[in-house]
Amino acid sequence: MSEAYRTRHERNAALATHRHREAYAALVLDGDYTESSLDGPLPCAPGTLVLHPPFHAHGDRFGRSGASAINLELSAGLTPGVIADAGFAARAWRVHDLREAREVFERAPQRLGELLACAAPQAAAALPDWQGELLRRMAQDEREIAELARELGVSAEHASRALGRSFGMPPRALRREARWRRALQLLGAPMALAEVAAAAGFADQSHLHRIVVAHAGCTPLQLRRELAQAASPASARPTGQGRAGSRRPDAGHIKCVQDSPAALAA
Repeated sequence: MSEAYRTRHERNAALATHRHREAYAALVLDGDYTESSLDGPLPCAPGTLVLHPPFHAHGDRFGRSGASAINLELSAGLTPGVIADAGFAARAWRVHDLREAREVFERAPQRLGELLACAAPQAAAALPDWQGELLRRMAQDEREIAELARELGVSAEHASRALGRSFGMPPRALRREARWRRALQLLGAPMALAEVAAAAGFADQSHLHRIVVAHAGCTPLQLRRELAQAASPASARPTGQGRAGSRRPDAGHIKCVQDSPAALAA
């Protein structure tokens, strides 16, 4: 039995930046919207299929017709062979036959890998070069964002407005999101938590701890175990069953949460 479920958003609606705890696929059925995240603005139209890794932060702006989509959790048991990006970035494709793609989501999720193999990769919308370079420097350089922007010939005010429009988050949040993604990658390696914090760009292990608790609702060690379990073939489970074998209370609807004030201030 498929766990696919539909969502519908009205015309000109907007979803603030939020994240989903589980990795999932979304197939746009009608309408249009733009998904904004650290990966850039992604135009979504009927036939766009997006794979979201766990804890991926994104916001959505819907067009004049609104939009509906069908969503499916990614798991070893439900969608074998289909995994989220190791860098915790969203990836998108254009399917060739929307009706067939919808059938896969609703009745044959185990064929999602076949569907993706026949689809065409879709990139985010093109942006001015300085925006990508500023993001890169923000993730690697501890200096004030205003100073980094000035080096690229852009005022701090313009940089803040432009990044907010393109990525759905202000510069400080984008810097934090880049570090969070790096920490998620490093938590999968046998590194001490203090080393993970330093390599990801956090001030110290306590700073990493606050971010993990705010974004994931658990400690870094608990998150490390969860990520390892999700990556293991042994984590495959019957459709609709939780990791301990009991049915999840939110089965069929992937948990979606907005970052708490603690996360935004961390």
